[in-house]
Amino acid sequence: MTCRSAVLTAFALLVLAAPVSAQLVPEVGYVYPPGGKAGTTVNVHLGGIEWTPDMQFFVHDKRVKLEILGPPGELLIPPPPYWFGAKGRLSALPLLRERPAKFTLPADMPAGPIRWQAANANGITSTGVFVVGTGTELIEDEKHTAPQALAALPVTVSGRLWKNEEVDRYKFTVAKAGPVTCELTARRLGSNFNGVLEVYDAKGKLVAEVVDTEGHDPVLTFPALAGDYTIAVRDIDHAGDRAYTYRLAITPGTRVTATIPAAGKRGETREVEFIGVGLVTGGTAIESLKKPIAFPAGAADSFAFKLETAFGVVSHTFPLSDLPEGVGTALTIPGAVTGVLDKPNADAKFTLTGKKGEHWSIKADARRFGSPLDVMIRLLGPDGKQVAMNDDLPGTTDAGLEYNVPADGAYQLVVADQAGSAGTKAAIFRVSVRTPVDGFSLHVPAQKLSLPLGAKVPLAVKATRTGTFKGPITLAITGLPAGVTATPAMLVIPADKPDLAITLEVAADAATTATPITITGTADVGGKPMARPVFAPLPATTGNLTPRSPEETETLLVAITMKPRVKGAPVDKDTGRKVPRGSTHPADVTLERLEGYAGEITLRQSARQSYQVQGITGRDLVVPAGVAKTAFPCFMPEWLETTRTSRMGIMAEVKLADPKGNVRHLLAPIDGFVTMTMEGALLKLSHPDGDLQSRPGDPVVVRIHLGRSPRLVEPVKLELMSDELGDVAKAEAIVVQPGQSDVEFRIAVSPGKIIGEQSFTIRGTAVQPGNLPVVSETTVRVTFLPAAK
Repeated sequence: MTCRSAVLTAFALLVLAAPVSAQLVPEVGYVYPPGGKAGTTVNVHLGGIEWTPDMQFFVHDKRVKLEILGPPGELLIPPPPYWFGAKGRLSALPLLRERPAKFTLPADMPAGPIRWQAANANGITSTGVFVVGTGTELIEDEKHTAPQALAALPVTVSGRLWKNEEVDRYKFTVAKAGPVTCELTARRLGSNFNGVLEVYDAKGKLVAEVVDTEGHDPVLTFPALAGDYTIAVRDIDHAGDRAYTYRLAITPGTRVTATIPAAGKRGETREVEFIGVGLVTGGTAIESLKKPIAFPAGAADSFAFKLETAFGVVSHTFPLSDLPEGVGTALTIPGAVTGVLDKPNADAKFTLTGKKGEHWSIKADARRFGSPLDVMIRLLGPDGKQVAMNDDLPGTTDAGLEYNVPADGAYQLVVADQAGSAGTKAAIFRVSVRTPVDGFSLHVPAQKLSLPLGAKVPLAVKATRTGTFKGPITLAITGLPAGVTATPAMLVIPADKPDLAITLEVAADAATTATPITITGTADVGGKPMARPVFAPLPATTGNLTPRSPEETETLLVAITMKPRVKGAPVDKDTGRKVPRGSTHPADVTLERLEGYAGEITLRQSARQSYQVQGITGRDLVVPAGVAKTAFPCFMPEWLETTRTSRMGIMAEVKLADPKGNVRHLLAPIDGFVTMTMEGALLKLSHPDGDLQSRPGDPVVVRIHLGRSPRLVEPVKLELMSDELGDVAKAEAIVVQPGQSDVEFRIAVSPGKIIGEQSFTIRGTAVQPGNLPVVSETTVRVTFLPAAK
């Protein structure tokens, strides 16, 4: 399934506490750069939604240090180009604020993702992802217009597609002819875009491309000659945003797409067949080779193997198990078999000999191993009739079921593909059958727990007992913040119960703070003590958007929160008031203070808007104590369409001390959108002479025409927008009085600093009563002629 809209899943279970009315909970946006090398300190910007200055930050890996280096910045409005027409009506991506920070990574840190998280007195974010690498790391030069040259391969570059229509290009050199693998990591970082990779040779010919239509992040391997190549990175829809971060790894060599068997048995030495792109010849075909592997004994969950090929070493990680790992169709109980659906519409059948009273845990994994299959399993009884089936387990396209054998006999397990992806050597699956082992596992429904001051919040811990174990399980909670107590006093899941309802009670005078906690269960299993952590799910809605199997963590985050102190609504909520393009509309807003609060309120543009923002901005507005009605300034750029409504979402912020005197920033949404219909502009700038030419040393003289509405009676200030020009071009501002419609605007350019074409944007601003700007811009293209010889 294409995953552009896959992040619309509701967050109802993410907060165990009943949600505080009209509270704006912070959210994770991104970290940029999204990764760094072990043994280094990486300066980053953390992007977040509805972040406040009093945020607390956490890393789930205790080996990593995260330090915040400054306060949140301004709300970041996406730059042009903007989408109009049908695309302009798409839901807006959230507007974010950034905070400077740094990750300190130990030298012995293994490669892979780590999770980070934040909280404030309004609630808790979901987790974000930062990736640790071990090789050469580079960061995109975002001001570079030509393809950016990369270091010698292998190399990983961190970049982002920060505006619509952006295409990032990198130039790399292949020192020796052979296969090269290019892999984009984006959705696995939480970046909600589907990537496209295109590789061009030195003559500009497209030699390889891959399009991520399924939302799994694209990867390609192509046969390269020695020489220069350019790789282009873009979104499938040519979209862009500051949150569209990625990591691009370019590596000489082939890649492994599957192995048979897919997992290794601890302590076993056996032959393994590796399947991948060009493993033998270096070409683009799926090929295989076999190698003996000694899988380690011990408690490790995985084993990284270095496969030596004619084109270099390829790393592949095997999951480890204690089951016999077979190949073919002979499946023992307990045991596992790796199979291949190498023919279209094929299925695989396994015979299971059962005895009455047995319990089977059956799983079929494909997505977990990167296989293209969407497996479904059916279990047929001795009479050939279906007795059980499953397509997808929660959070994955892999399948599984539990079955109590009702009678002796031969049962048949059928594995089939639901995605039409069978027919290649890479279409592997692993089916396993286990019988129960005495023990238990523990889970809670959510990883983050918001606890309002003075409240009692339920927390349900569910126990899944296996085998013959039926006994009680004692729970212990570590790390609860001061002022929070858990009841009952003895936290025990009784022998006859599958769960325990815990109540977390928050003192009314507690400090509003956040802290990670862990919950551990212990029990006597078969005469021996057994301890197990409580796990919580990590939903695939933030962080890794495309996990191969459901992810979970034993780190829970608890935050003590405060109720909002204000609510409000626009007077003309959702009504469509007419507003001139390029003007600032003072939208009337009514406010009601809550919980006895009587102080200042700051209104801000909300991070969550309705349609594409298209440059719409709202200036922060401080509402004095006691004032219950105000006008929020909504600036509506001159390029907005008259064929659609434009909307402004507003939020309210209150600063208030918690019971311990800590100043907290409480956020609440203003209910409803300020809805406006655009009409003709009050001010329109143009340059009637069209494109211009300039000789070295001469000023650029632009004739500007000002078209004004009779309603605009204020003077207009003209100035050069020169953020990207620096000291190369300067111009004195001009004030154009009412009644004057044509002026000359002179731009001084440093001789020889600009060659060829350069565009200049000239902005005109009039300020209406109430400090309400009216703005128009015009852009003139100038060709700078070479100096006479």
